[in-house]
Amino acid sequence: MEWLKELNKEQLEAVLSTEGPLLVLAGAGSGKTRVITYRIAYILNMGLAKPSNILAITFTNKAADEMKERIKKLVSVESFAEMWVSTFHSACAKILRMEAHNIGFSNNFVIFDMQDRNQLLKECFTKLNIDEEKLELKFVSRLISNFKNMLVGPSDVYKEGNVDPRVVEVYRLYNKLLKEYNAFDFDDLLYYTIMLFKTNPDILEKYQHKFKYILVDEYQDTNHAQFYLIYLLSQKHRNICVVGDDDQSIYSFRGADVRNILEFENVFPDAKVIKLEKNYRSTKTILSAANEVIKNNRNRKPKRLWTDNNEGEKIYLYPAFDEVDEANFVSMSIKNLIQGGIKPSEIGILYRTNAQSLNFENALSSHSIPYKVVGSLRFYERKEIKDIIAYLRLITNPDDNLSLFRVINVPKRGIGPSTVEKIKVLSDEYGISAYRLLKERGDFEFDRRTYAKLYDFILLLESMRTEAESKSVVEVIELVLDKTKYMESLLSSKNEEDFQRAKNIEQLISAAAMFEEENEDKSLQNFLNSITLSFEEDDGQKEDKVMLMTVHAAKGLEFEVVFLTGLEEGLFPLLRSEGEIELQNELEEERRLCYVAITRAKRFLVLTYANNRRVFGRFSSRQKSSFIDEIPIKYIQQIYTPLSITKSSGAQSISNTEDGIKKALAVGDIIQHKKFGIGKVLSVSEDMNEVLIDFEKFGQKRLLLSYANLIKIG
Repeated sequence: MEWLKELNKEQLEAVLSTEGPLLVLAGAGSGKTRVITYRIAYILNMGLAKPSNILAITFTNKAADEMKERIKKLVSVESFAEMWVSTFHSACAKILRMEAHNIGFSNNFVIFDMQDRNQLLKECFTKLNIDEEKLELKFVSRLISNFKNMLVGPSDVYKEGNVDPRVVEVYRLYNKLLKEYNAFDFDDLLYYTIMLFKTNPDILEKYQHKFKYILVDEYQDTNHAQFYLIYLLSQKHRNICVVGDDDQSIYSFRGADVRNILEFENVFPDAKVIKLEKNYRSTKTILSAANEVIKNNRNRKPKRLWTDNNEGEKIYLYPAFDEVDEANFVSMSIKNLIQGGIKPSEIGILYRTNAQSLNFENALSSHSIPYKVVGSLRFYERKEIKDIIAYLRLITNPDDNLSLFRVINVPKRGIGPSTVEKIKVLSDEYGISAYRLLKERGDFEFDRRTYAKLYDFILLLESMRTEAESKSVVEVIELVLDKTKYMESLLSSKNEEDFQRAKNIEQLISAAAMFEEENEDKSLQNFLNSITLSFEEDDGQKEDKVMLMTVHAAKGLEFEVVFLTGLEEGLFPLLRSEGEIELQNELEEERRLCYVAITRAKRFLVLTYANNRRVFGRFSSRQKSSFIDEIPIKYIQQIYTPLSITKSSGAQSISNTEDGIKKALAVGDIIQHKKFGIGKVLSVSEDMNEVLIDFEKFGQKRLLLSYANLIKIG
């Protein structure tokens, strides 16, 4: 195993410590993925377990796929496909696909995504006569998700404190309807897997015996349900290895609990702890700044990142006049950096809230700089894709009411809203799915003309279900497009949007073909599972564009140059709580966010803040973030003009043009200002920060050189 020589001392120790509980505290850029991958490869090569005895958990399907590919290059075993390398949700879906009948569900259940979930909640609101204006649906959805992640069922909600009785009613009905539709939402996958284990000790024992080695990546991001699932499964062999960094726990709004990693040694008292503190990404200066910021958190495991990389340049700090000036500075700097040889895709603009992107988008567009805002509408969220998926889901499970109501009149077949509403009412009264209602009682409940349309729709579903049994996923999609005339209706349209929708469906077929090439289980059900379970992941390929994103979205990424923007009190840190303890917890998470942002930078880090910012359309003065003050001044260089690239001895470095302007500016010089036009310099302050200019049209103006952007013309 020559590849073990690639590891440093701490990484190697983590790989070789195979027996018993292990906590690997892996700092940013310390090679944690390599440790997990090599650990699995070592276990297999040493014959300590079969592939089927390993459960490796990651937080995205993309990460799971990458891990599988890396392991395949290190080991040669025929039964590699039997190893479970997946997300929590995928692993639980796999267990429930085999065991759901033990808890009152059919094994051919469907998985509801967020849109399906909200649509079903709307039905609950309607049935319970709850006004959405008086009780926000999103709020209820979030509460129900939190309850499930805390393993709190409808009957136990009141134990959690003072909860609106309407929320409990919705929660109870929502679960009831899910069961009637034979469906799980994302949170159910963990919730019901744990319920399965708690009510069926023999099934739990089977999986405890099966998984001899359990590994969990990004452990700091686990919620209570995820922690408890892993705890249950690891009780027999106790070979549980968790890898994470408490300093990068930034998802409390999703239910992540940093205490899971901080208290791991309390749950497993015999746990071994290994720290990975060597960073392979950033310069010494950037890491020193990150360490100085994060050390101010009380609730953390002590660690300090270090690196063999060079010292690097100082961190640049730009105090902008307002958010427009901030965006212009960033875009002008980026234009210079690109001209100096840095690729657009190597540059990231990070901000605390999505609302901050607008000014950067406008500024980048005005300078013709290609960019991508991460988090825009994703492939599987597009209407036409959702429509085709609904048909595919009906083929596997005709009792899926949400899918049926989505496409019952798509493409249009003359079935109006009043008919759909009647179907919903009757379905509820008879306690059967809409599909069964139309098939078994449709001719009794609807007039002849309406029933003819409904009967044709049922026949359409029946014929597709029959023909799909012997077809591949690609062939089933083509069958749906042919039988429904969906693609035909798009291509016959002269609307450019419909043409683009047709192109998207073409891409869906390509995705299905790729799925069939890459998966042993090529079933339609598995294809639908893979779509739903990857629903919240970005489907876009990395393009040569400047990346704009929130700091949350940047986790796991790295850039040559990072612009960390909007570093102002009230924006970053963004604090909402009132209680002292809650406020302290929020501040610590905001500081972890700042730490994550800083450690995304490999070579160059630029911090910006605005002295003024428009809030609800009004100008208000701002105070720079306390996080800036936590970075020692020796690591920072304050600048006032856009950055540019300088090259010396074949190496790139960043500089700014401010010093040259200051030294060249003198009394009597003729300058040009973007707004005030041509003027003559009357005086320059001793510190070279202020200048008095007599403009031809506007008279005398005293300007800060920081914001003036003057051009010397004589």
